[in-house]
Amino acid sequence: MRLTVTTAVLAAALGLARPQCFSARDDFSVRVNNDISGITDFGFELYRQLAPPQSPENFFFSPYSIWMAFTLVYFGTGGETAAQLQRALRVDDQVATLKLWRELEAMYDRRQAGTTDYTFSTANRQYVDKRLSVRPCVAEILRAELETIDFRDRVSAARTINRFAFEKTNGKISDVVSADELNRAVMAIVNAAYFKSTWQVQFNPEHTQPMPFYATPERPHTVPMMELESSFNYGDFSQIAARVVELPYKGKAMSMFIFLPSEEGPRGFTKMVSRLSSNNLRAATNVELLNRRLVEVRLPKFKLDVKVEGLIPALMNTGITDLFSFDKANFTTLGPLREAAVKTVIHKAFVEVNEEGTEAAAVTVAVVPVRSFVPRIPFHCNRPFVFLIRDNATRTFLFMGAYKDPGTAT
Repeated sequence: MRLTVTTAVLAAALGLARPQCFSARDDFSVRVNNDISGITDFGFELYRQLAPPQSPENFFFSPYSIWMAFTLVYFGTGGETAAQLQRALRVDDQVATLKLWRELEAMYDRRQAGTTDYTFSTANRQYVDKRLSVRPCVAEILRAELETIDFRDRVSAARTINRFAFEKTNGKISDVVSADELNRAVMAIVNAAYFKSTWQVQFNPEHTQPMPFYATPERPHTVPMMELESSFNYGDFSQIAARVVELPYKGKAMSMFIFLPSEEGPRGFTKMVSRLSSNNLRAATNVELLNRRLVEVRLPKFKLDVKVEGLIPALMNTGITDLFSFDKANFTTLGPLREAAVKTVIHKAFVEVNEEGTEAAAVTVAVVPVRSFVPRIPFHCNRPFVFLIRDNATRTFLFMGAYKDPGTAT
């Protein structure tokens, strides 16, 4: 089961706004747009900012959820703030981006209606204080997302937001924000995504045995190691100094790709990550470049509970800077806002990998105060590795992580 909640809490003062808005002449009809490679580029750039290869700590987050939330933020911004978000998120103008946003929603709804192999759904909500006047054109375009609440009653507002998160994640995430984090807030943007599936070929629990995992060659940990021998898509990519295997989920619409460094030890992991880029990441997960081989997979059974630090510096390094400045942040497309800026961003993520499948959760809070008889190929994940979960139809990476140290996992 995989789920994500992304919450952007915006606090702003009322002020004058420029006459800038979506136009009634714009064509907002849903259209097919297959070019969503920018989501992968944005997510991988964030990963490299947040998870330096030299760090010994495990890492896990949801780039897709963060992209969805900050795209919703983008719709309400103007001027240089909007331009910076546009460049960093790798999107077009707001009208074209909203079309893409709606198409992603419609596409996942259509796919979900036609399958029982997995569950994947997204939900967005933009809570606006009842004292705040939202531009009519924006209110009309985002009428499915907008909801008015009273942020002066911070306890009630937090309860409303947390209830939305709880319901949209099937009860897996509840305490997204606290009343204190809504101090002087007049708006909160929430994205929730939920995923559940099982492996196409499940691991047999009877084959799970205690085995060593080498955080470093000199420091082994004993972990419950799952084992499976089956035909999988496999590749050896010297250009990224890693071997890759695809573990599909039921129905093969979603997969986990595991990148195992060719060289053991921290040096091998660092070399692999340093050679990864969004382009060769897509190449290494292109099934046309992988070979169907008989692979003996050993994968730790693990849980990670991660609080991601440093999201604001990471986002600023992608080019989003004005959004975090009281003097420069521009939310005038949404309504009469001024002196509003993101000052706190929190991202918490959870993942569990076991014999049946995967369960994961992530929460992001941005607070803005006023102002495969072939010889078997061993693929033994007994040392640090990178893993990501991809939507194979769109080639969008929904989750990315690194398992490095069983001593810090739960």
